[in-house]
Amino acid sequence: MKVIKTIGNCCLIFLTVIAMMVTIAYGYYHFFVHDITMGTNYIDNQIGLDIINSEDLTEEEKDEFEDRYFLEANFYSNAKNNGIALQELRLNYFTDYKLLSTSYRSTGMQYLGDLKQEDLKLVETTEEKANREEPSGFSYYDTTNGISWDGNKLRTQLNRESVFIIKIDNRPFMIQLNGTYEWTTYKRSWWSLWLYKQPIKNIWYYNYLDVFADCMQAIRSNSAGYGDYYVTVDLSEYFTVKEYDPETGKYKPDDVTDIIKNYSVLKFHYDENGARNSTQSIFGCIDCNPSYDIVEEEIDTTYWQERMLYTLDNSHLAYRYSEVYGGYFISLDMDMKKIFAKMPRAKVNITIDLINTDKKIVGIDYNGFEDFEIDTITILGDSQTFYLLDKALYNTRLQTLRHSSNITFDFAEHSINSEYVEVIV
Repeated sequence: MKVIKTIGNCCLIFLTVIAMMVTIAYGYYHFFVHDITMGTNYIDNQIGLDIINSEDLTEEEKDEFEDRYFLEANFYSNAKNNGIALQELRLNYFTDYKLLSTSYRSTGMQYLGDLKQEDLKLVETTEEKANREEPSGFSYYDTTNGISWDGNKLRTQLNRESVFIIKIDNRPFMIQLNGTYEWTTYKRSWWSLWLYKQPIKNIWYYNYLDVFADCMQAIRSNSAGYGDYYVTVDLSEYFTVKEYDPETGKYKPDDVTDIIKNYSVLKFHYDENGARNSTQSIFGCIDCNPSYDIVEEEIDTTYWQERMLYTLDNSHLAYRYSEVYGGYFISLDMDMKKIFAKMPRAKVNITIDLINTDKKIVGIDYNGFEDFEIDTITILGDSQTFYLLDKALYNTRLQTLRHSSNITFDFAEHSINSEYVEVIV
């Protein structure tokens, strides 16, 4: 009996020592050797899982279905003062977890002007109000089946309560803007004779205004300058991402990863020109107006991406009467040349009407369009000889000469020095 008691005491002491060692080891691990797990989500293209073979798609379908990213932006800086500054941000996502092209949807915001980060102001608010409110001063659009529209409460609200379904590694995830920034300020209280500084907790509830301003700053500061580019931005400060579980119909909470980083591709177009027409918008509208257009009395303008296309006609030309030829020679005056000299990316077409005019036009004058870059000249009229005098089209880089079939041209020896395509209309 005494032997058994001695063995029991030894076992108790042994177990106690082991328990103490385990406790010490756990405490050391908990406070000093804690491993940090990190997860990273790369939000790449948002192409439907049913879009597989691009060779079977038309060019229009490729634009709509393939080149699709979660964040897409448009920025017309109006650096040339030829339109209005316009900034746009669109979110492309899905309406269900199957991630098919039939569930494509987009929601976006548009700002007339150049919004900068320094324009943002802290506004005192409650959590409930911050979650429901949309930033003011913007036009908002939803896009379904290639059509953008603003339905007020019928469209998706771009606030902190909105949840979007996106694709990561061909699996459905949810993404929500619910980030906050907290900081502490100190205020002296009268009841402590101004000696005690009372700590005050402040919370900044991020919203889509913050995301919008940061995206525009990324575009504005990009080292490549104007053009169409893709950059990868870190959304971790603003958004949380959770994976969807199709078996339960719920999103999986990540309670094991210490740090989660969320990256997304931002596709953007950055332009030095101003916006002038609703077709330049990624929504097809400016200020919720699908017919928005800036019309100049002297120049009819149409834009295509970052180049400007100007069409000049008889009213923009100078005339010189020639008694020898019995009619007028046309040219471009110096003032007009100076205007276009300030727009190096301008693309110019000229249409000359020989019929609907009160002057008999017989040709282009000496040095008439010399050193003025022209893409296409169109000459419409009845049967006549049209003269191009010395250096009339010299150094114009003319691409296309379009004219009525019954017009005969008389070129001076040095009237033109570029190769062009002749088209009968």
